[in-house]
Amino acid sequence: MKIAAIASSQESLIKIKEILETNAHQDQFIFLERRDGQLDIDRLDLFSTNILLIDVENISKLDLKAISACTKEHPNPAIIFASSDTKNGQMLELMRAGVSEVISFPVSEGELLGAIERLRSRRYISSTYRPRGKILSFVSAKGGAGATFIAGNLGYALASDCKQKVLFIDLHMQFGDASFYLMEAAGPSTLSDVISQTGLDSTVIASATVQVADNYYLLQAPDSPDKAVGIKPQHIDNLLTVAIQDFDYIIVDLPKEIDAITMKVLDRSNNIYVVFQPVMAYLRALTKILHLFNLLGYEPQKIVTVVNRMDSASAISLDKMENAIQKSIDWVFPNDFLNATESANTGIPIQKLQPYASISKVFSSVAHEIAELQPATERAESWFSKWLK
Repeated sequence: MKIAAIASSQESLIKIKEILETNAHQDQFIFLERRDGQLDIDRLDLFSTNILLIDVENISKLDLKAISACTKEHPNPAIIFASSDTKNGQMLELMRAGVSEVISFPVSEGELLGAIERLRSRRYISSTYRPRGKILSFVSAKGGAGATFIAGNLGYALASDCKQKVLFIDLHMQFGDASFYLMEAAGPSTLSDVISQTGLDSTVIASATVQVADNYYLLQAPDSPDKAVGIKPQHIDNLLTVAIQDFDYIIVDLPKEIDAITMKVLDRSNNIYVVFQPVMAYLRALTKILHLFNLLGYEPQKIVTVVNRMDSASAISLDKMENAIQKSIDWVFPNDFLNATESANTGIPIQKLQPYASISKVFSSVAHEIAELQPATERAESWFSKWLK
């Protein structure tokens, strides 16, 4: 269940955060603070939010108007309102506005958790969930497969060719280097700066990202391992919940080690792309990771296999690789060592550096496939064919 809180002050927000995170089941949380005294409920993805907690000392007409507009237009969320000003007349106004539960301000643990459980047990909460974007995770079957290079350049293709709004998140907590594949120099902010914020919203994420290109933004990994120590799975879960409301695609570059944070991202991913090379050591590693994903209960269609640096001189053919892993290979990236190396060394996406290279065309084709768009050349040929008829 997804629970959001819009608090009247930072102190109140911290208290609510402590109550909810201490007693979390499988819930997801978003914590926001009022902006200039206003609720600004539209910061939330209302279709995916099950419960919204609002706290304020005194009830205002503007709050009632915002709540009423929210409840009339959306089946979700159920609203819990915390206030110290709940006279009979105002209670009636809250009910007319669509508030489901009223509790005391400041919020107490017993009252808040009791209200949440009542809503949960009534099955009051709609299951409708229509997030704007999709989460695509990339992981190497074995170190050095090129997952970061492929993920970063695919993000660029989605943004530049397909006009999608893309966020790239580097989750290599120890010395992540995705920024060097996409820019000449690292930016000033990292993932640890976002996580430290009390009220995480799209504005906070935007302020911490580096713009790589039009529609393409990068959230860098912490610049030192010690800054990643306090990052927990719940932090990443909240980050994804907020980001998915504002971006068409969230591309997450994952380390090959499977830990609690990685598991959280994999569980929430729409697709998991496993990158390997046409070498026996990579095939063995790929077989192991596919077996692990099967044990975790991931559906076969969620897993996408990606072979990198394939060429005619490869000792192992595609057929042999597919027989070895008992699964079809979905994407094949050619071995374009010189252009790929120049791109990595200069920090310029390969489509921008060498737009007519064969590997650049593959990135464009794959991006259109993901975005479910027809490539520009095919659109033109199709239109011309119809015109001739």
